[in-house]
Amino acid sequence: MITVENLTVRFSGSTAVDDVSFTVAEGESFGLVGESGSGKSTILRTMVGLNRHWSGRIAINGMDARTTRQRDLARTAQMVFQDPYGSLHPRYTIGQQIAEPMLINGIADPVGRTAELLDLIGLGAKFQFRFPHELSGGQRQRVAIARALSLSPRILLLDEPTSALDVSIQAEILNLLNRLRRELGLTFVIVSHDLAVISYMCERLMVMRNAREVETLTREQLRARDVRDDYSRQLLAAS
Repeated sequence: MITVENLTVRFSGSTAVDDVSFTVAEGESFGLVGESGSGKSTILRTMVGLNRHWSGRIAINGMDARTTRQRDLARTAQMVFQDPYGSLHPRYTIGQQIAEPMLINGIADPVGRTAELLDLIGLGAKFQFRFPHELSGGQRQRVAIARALSLSPRILLLDEPTSALDVSIQAEILNLLNRLRRELGLTFVIVSHDLAVISYMCERLMVMRNAREVETLTREQLRARDVRDDYSRQLLAAS
């Protein structure tokens, strides 16, 4: 479903991602872990076209990310950002924000589809008339997930999807994501600094440091602490 080959991203002479490669199978959940500034979020942003200056190859469901129209990529892969409040417009109702991608892409019955999505994420159609400031952090993140699902993508790219939430709410959002992946047949790439989250959500993970891959592990290797690199051991010990 996803192929990233020799991806390199530079900003003003600084290398944010340095020759990184990985693949993600259809229906798989793949994690990117490492310290802040290691390049994890930059990879996600590049995959959805938010970074224009990069080299290497990215294929999304067989489509070349460099030559495919942005609108076509958006129908296949959507991103859920770290801050659920910052990613929602404060002056638009929840219903408007979920429906907007459908209106842009000419999808039929955006109002009815918005109500369905709000039911799917466990809020209910009544929430479509509320504003972001009237919702809790967990509810706002549910809305961000519903908006990402509005175009019926096959891939969700999740950038620290629970780090801005209270611990008591984090498990609810992770369980929601797992249910959606199972019911909708989604493929995930999840960025997190929390190895417990990655162990719960992902079949495989790639450890990153200083913009480069350190090693790729299975969930079983992570739980058994079967790692080769010293940095991975330090990361495990710290978490």
